[in-house]
Amino acid sequence: DAKTARVEFNRALGAYIAVQSGLYLLMTLIVYVVAIAFGGEKLRHFASGIAPAQGIAASTQSSLASLPVMLECARTRLGYHNEVSSLVLPMAASLFRITSPVQYVVACAFIAWASGIEISMWHMLAVVPLTVVVSMGSVGLPGQVSFMATNVPVAQALGLPIEPLGLLLAVDTIPDVFSTIGNVTADLGATAVVEKRTAPTS
Repeated sequence: DAKTARVEFNRALGAYIAVQSGLYLLMTLIVYVVAIAFGGEKLRHFASGIAPAQGIAASTQSSLASLPVMLECARTRLGYHNEVSSLVLPMAASLFRITSPVQYVVACAFIAWASGIEISMWHMLAVVPLTVVVSMGSVGLPGQVSFMATNVPVAQALGLPIEPLGLLLAVDTIPDVFSTIGNVTADLGATAVVEKRTAPTS
């Protein structure tokens, strides 16, 4: 009946939120590995050094709003050279949103399921380059600001209806917290790698 269908849909929506948040956390953990393996960082030093920036990211859901704290963490807590952090972090905060392609793919997968539309793995893989391009064009503000503008092109490329995106926008706040934490962590992880390879010696 209608009540059972509504309960099932609410469960599916909860699963959508959990899956997306879980994937963002997984990507955040991968960044720690990258910072250790390629940036020469120690886990405790890196984790404690970026914690204030992650806190701002969680509260503002904005990479750009987190940028001043990221710069402060990079310079004073992590000890990176000013020349490196001043170049890498503003560029990363503007262009490098590692979690955004995950959002587009998971949102499209949910819409396809809810609409009873089958999408092959090949079609999903084919749209990945588009998700990367779209993520580079998005703004480092709370995800709700650009949610429709960034998700619509991907959904349309897969031939999916865009109406369900309004519902996903309504529940985007919780996943966006983890998304922004992942992006900010990735920005600082990228800075660690650049610092390791190109920092001035003087």
